[in-house]
Order: sequence, then C-alpha cells, then structure tokens
Amino acid sequence: MTSAIRWLASVFQLGYSLMLLFVGIAGVLTASWELSTIFGVSSQGSLPEHGATFLSQYRFLKSLEFSAGIFGLVWRKAILAGNPPVLMFLVIVGAGVTARTVSWIFDGQPSWPFIAFLVLEAITFVLIVLNLRSYRVVSR
Repeated sequence: MTSAIRWLASVFQLGYSLMLLFVGIAGVLTASWELSTIFGVSSQGSLPEHGATFLSQYRFLKSLEFSAGIFGLVWRKAILAGNPPVLMFLVIVGAGVTARTVSWIFDGQPSWPFIAFLVLEAITFVLIVLNLRSYRVVSR
C-alpha cells in the first residue's frame, strides 16, 4: 500500500507541477486569446482604458501559477521525501482547492473542466498528505 501511495503521489505531484508550469506560461504568453477563447471574457474589460490593467493583473497571476509549477519541479524529490518544501507545496495545492471551492459556493458551478481540475487538485493534496504520513511511519 505504501509503495502504491508513493507512486500515485509522485505521478500526481509531477502532473500538477507540470500543469501549473504550462498553464501559467501559456497564460502569460496568450492572455488575450486565453481569456476570450476559454473564458469568453473580453480582454478589454468593461471599459477600454482598463483593459491593459486587467491583462497585466491576469499575466501576473499566471506568472505565479508558472512559478508554483517551477517550485514543484525543483523541489520534487524533497516534497516526495516529506522534507520541509512539502509544506509549501501543500499550501499551494490547498489554497487552489480552497479558492475553487469558495468560488463554487459563492459564484456558482464552474464548467466541467474546472470541476475536474478541482477534483484532481484535491486528489493531489490527499495523496501528498498520505505519502507524507506513510513516509513518517516508515522512517520511524
């Protein structure tokens, strides 16, 4: 069971980190296209003079997503070994799950791909916690 948890945690941790990396950089490079195509949002916002500010903020948030992906990849071995970077990784994943859940409660149900992201993120969180717990038990 422990080896299966470790393998699943490894696969999900890698997948989540790569997803953050690629979705983040794609959003930075294609913000206008992404907003209009995926979200149906005009990059100009409600007033044209606010469009640049909106895009700037969107790209900034996407750069944080990219950075979190880099973090997950750089610290991958330490995260999976239960070393201190695992706590930051859990904060990143847990904050994302929390934000999506709060949004669903207050803003309404998102489209199915974003529900799938929520579920996969929650599974990633649980697997990393289980991996951390199994590592602590084995190493005693």
